[in-house]
This record gives sequence, C-alpha cells and structure tokens, in this order.
Amino acid sequence: MYERVLIPTDGSRSAEGAARHGIVIAAAFDASVHLISVVADRERGERLAEEQARDAVSTLEELVEQESDLSCQTVVEYGSPHEAVLSYASENDTDLIVLGTHGRRGLGRVLLGSVTQRVVRLSNEPVVAVPPQAIGRESGGYDRILVPTDGSPAATAAVDHGLAIAERSGASVRVLNVIEGETRLPPLGDSLRDDAVEVVDAVAERASEREVALTTHVQPGNPHAVINDFVSAYGIDLVTMGTHGRSGLRRHLLGSVAGRVLRTSDAPVLTVRQDAG
Repeated sequence: MYERVLIPTDGSRSAEGAARHGIVIAAAFDASVHLISVVADRERGERLAEEQARDAVSTLEELVEQESDLSCQTVVEYGSPHEAVLSYASENDTDLIVLGTHGRRGLGRVLLGSVTQRVVRLSNEPVVAVPPQAIGRESGGYDRILVPTDGSPAATAAVDHGLAIAERSGASVRVLNVIEGETRLPPLGDSLRDDAVEVVDAVAERASEREVALTTHVQPGNPHAVINDFVSAYGIDLVTMGTHGRSGLRRHLLGSVAGRVLRTSDAPVLTVRQDAG
C-alpha cells in the first residue's frame, strides 16, 4: 500500500517524534522515506534559516539509518510550508505523509497548527498526524488500531488503510460506529442500531479475509468523545478515519469530528480524504 513515505520536519522534537512513527510504518511496508524541510519565502537567503533546514533533514536522515535499512531521500524546499509539502508529495508520488502536530514556534517553517491542518485538508494522500502525547510510544510498533467508521466512502477508504497496517504489523483492530445524539444504545430492531451493526459487520468480513483480529463496537454518544475514550481505554496506538462522513445523518462521522479528533487525540491519527484511496 505504501511505497514512498514523506516526512516533513522543522527540526523540532515533535517532528522527530513523528518521524519515528513514519519509520515504523515505512518499515512495515518496506517503503522508501522522503524527508523535507521548508524555508519560508521571507527567510530565503537567511543563512541561519537555511542551515536549520539542512540540519533538520540531516538529523532525521541519521535517524532513518539508525532505525532501519530503508532508502532515504532528503530535500530542502522554499515557499509556503504546506504548499511545498503538498507539491513535493504530488511530484514524487508519495503514498503517505507523516508529520507532527506541533512545530517550532516563531519560525516560518513551523510544522503545525495551521500547516498540519492545511496538509490534512488538502492532501490527496493519507496523512498521519502525530501528537506530542504519542512521542516515544511507537518503539514497540503498532499493536492496537482503532477504525471509526460510518460506512461512507472516506471512512471505507480509511478502513482499508487500517486493515493494511494491521496486517503488516500484526496488530488487532477495533472497529467503531458511533450513533450520534443518543445517550444509550437503541433497542435491537431499531433502524439506527441495525444500520450501525451492518456497517461494522461489513468491516469484520473484510478483516477476516486478511486474517486480522478484529472486534466490533457500536456506541451511542458524541463521536469524537467516544473515539478519544476508546483510545484511552484500550491503549490504541493508531486511529484511522476518513475526513468526511455521511451528510444529513445523525451519525455522520466526519468533517468536524475528524478535526476534533486530530486536535484532541493522544494517539496518532491517519486521515483519508473522501476522494483518496
């Protein structure tokens, strides 16, 4: 599924932590690693900014060499950080972007806040956003993956990514459908519950084809809160989800839900756009 993994860096601890997660995923698929640091236009020609960018990619290149046998390419680009990252991804046919959710403050090439949000929103490739709380937790690989889904196209694409990573890493999967707006589960035979069960059972069937261990869950409540509760309760190592869910349904999974999970999750979150695979 992944042949080329792109890891942006600004030299921050968050970027290095995200890179370690990127290396874990790349190693599972024997993918090449591409490292990029971006010097903002206003810093072009500033010796310190350019040296910091070169140092940032060099540091991660050494990390890749220490942690794996993967091939690695490095580049320093100039311009708007999120535009440079997306342009490089498109031009080099990368399959996955992995970046931290917090970067150096006060630098034009900050990794996150707005930059990560823009990359997630605009990327044609899946994106893994790694929060500070997940730094250091990748050393044992991924053992537990959570896949929230409502059966929408983006959620279904995210299921494929979650199952593929689980298959390669030997992880177990919990697939979750949240019935939004309900304080308790509707009774058996209720259409909301029946539809939810149908969605998770469809994922279970696909998991059995891959011989991935999977547990299904249907829960009532606020989607992003339930997702975060599952991350904490089950020690989830990775969440995979779509960026847009069913519109017009109470149990819509995404849009605002994905954004909230990205901002609050203690685990890395892999997001897939509706038109991406």
